[in-house]
Amino acid sequence: MKKFVKIGAVTVVLTIIFAVILLGGCAPKVNDADANLDFDNMGSKPNAQAIAAATAVDKNKITLSETETTDAKVLESIKYIFLLANENAIAAPFFAAGAYGTGEAKINWGKGGKIVGKMDTREMRIFDNGEYFFDSFGLVVGGEEIKADGSKGSVPDFLVQALSSVLNFTERVYSPDNKNFYLSTNGKENENSLKNFPSYNAIEYSKPKATKYTLAEYEKTKFYRESYKGITTDNLDIENSITKGSITYDASTGIYRVDCYINCEDERVLEMSIKSMKKSSGTDTFKYASKHLTMEIWDCGLIKNYINSNVWEATLLPTSFKLKGSSDNYYEQRFTYNKSDVKIMAIPQDLAKALMH
Repeated sequence: MKKFVKIGAVTVVLTIIFAVILLGGCAPKVNDADANLDFDNMGSKPNAQAIAAATAVDKNKITLSETETTDAKVLESIKYIFLLANENAIAAPFFAAGAYGTGEAKINWGKGGKIVGKMDTREMRIFDNGEYFFDSFGLVVGGEEIKADGSKGSVPDFLVQALSSVLNFTERVYSPDNKNFYLSTNGKENENSLKNFPSYNAIEYSKPKATKYTLAEYEKTKFYRESYKGITTDNLDIENSITKGSITYDASTGIYRVDCYINCEDERVLEMSIKSMKKSSGTDTFKYASKHLTMEIWDCGLIKNYINSNVWEATLLPTSFKLKGSSDNYYEQRFTYNKSDVKIMAIPQDLAKALMH
């Protein structure tokens, strides 16, 4: 009996650590509310002021293709669209964005079986002429065991509780001036957090404690490639960063739609994301197995929405257990540039001031 307890405890610890690698953040019996990004006109057409501040899409640089292709001209067009959207997001005097994510991690377990953990995340970002607010949290929303014969079983409550205590995360950031950043990770979620999003009361920060960073320190700590305001940290400007994709244009709406696959074999492309995951997980075997991006961008050059679907793989080392697994993740983010429409996502000054003390 003592021997079983010892081995079981070690295995549980390893599973928890490995789940950190796969889920990267994710409470049992929470209210797994349906994601809703329709608040505050997310994805609405930019106003004249926002359009004037952006660099429009140069149609002469675009080669359209309704079907998925490896044609070099189409891939260069996709790359151009992504880089332009990123530059315009960084330069925008105002934007607000809401996002949700889902994830499912499969961990090899027992004799051919797997443990499947599920998570949900929520996120919002607001940049208003130098003032910035970011709110994000993730919760474990369930788990199950899939046995070697395909039958399913429940994950023990103690394991779900352990995973939740390790993986559930909160993060709140405020900058009053684009120079100093106050980061707090001591929020406390409850069973209604997902349902209450995007209310700032979704996560409780009873006594906010924030660490102060300079702009350079904050971007380095969070592994931003170019700017914390950007839509991606991927190095899409290097050669062969995109393997295949399509790009279409709807003249009636003025929207370009891009679907593409990112080169996961060349780690230079996903350098910052990989560095971030390796640091947080303590493994050298983390790898993206696939990454698919979808983006809609207005012809004025401003992003409408962004979807990132990816699969990770990793092995926990060093250990004789050689736990392996993969994680399928989905992340969708929608933008608005119309400050007059934003009510829910206005920067909360009481919370902002609390973070600065």
